[in-house]
Amino acid sequence: MYMKLNYTHKSPGMMWLLLLPVIAGIVSGSVWASSGGASTASPLIHQYFAPQLCGNTLLEVFRNTLVTTSVFAAAAFFAGLSVFGQPVGALMLIYRGFGIGASAAALYIASGFHGIPAALLLLLPKALAAAVTGILSVRECMRFSGRIAEFSCGSDEPVRDTVALKLYCNRFLVLVTFAIIIAAADTLLNYLFAGLL
Repeated sequence: MYMKLNYTHKSPGMMWLLLLPVIAGIVSGSVWASSGGASTASPLIHQYFAPQLCGNTLLEVFRNTLVTTSVFAAAAFFAGLSVFGQPVGALMLIYRGFGIGASAAALYIASGFHGIPAALLLLLPKALAAAVTGILSVRECMRFSGRIAEFSCGSDEPVRDTVALKLYCNRFLVLVTFAIIIAAADTLLNYLFAGLL
């Protein structure tokens, strides 16, 4: 079974639907970190959302934020090239949310109420931007994966491989551009509010 998603028309309802796995990930990440789960110091867990772990220099902050957002987009891109892209995309959003939740919980555990300004100014903007670009990446992944699945099941409608693939690539190039902007903005926020950590 796969979700049949229209590749050419916008579906705002789908954006809200894709927010659910992100929320599930945030809740599970928060519970896991606050209940004494394994160390959140691993980049595989915090995904560089935790401001105290995103880098010691501005260059490291830029690099780490860019890597985590662009690698996510690249993973969604390649997942969309297979018939299994839809479930993989949903799992990716849960993972993204898990990193946000675990990072927020780790910041609160380390700093208590004193960590609230850092969470609001350093963690929340990056988390929101990464969640939105993650949802957009997975939406494109699911749409293209659905087209591939439909074609492989013998659909009479031609896929128009070249046009569809070119459009798919262009959309992910835009998402990578967004990743660069997010990294630059996060670096600026860390420069302006470094004293909060």
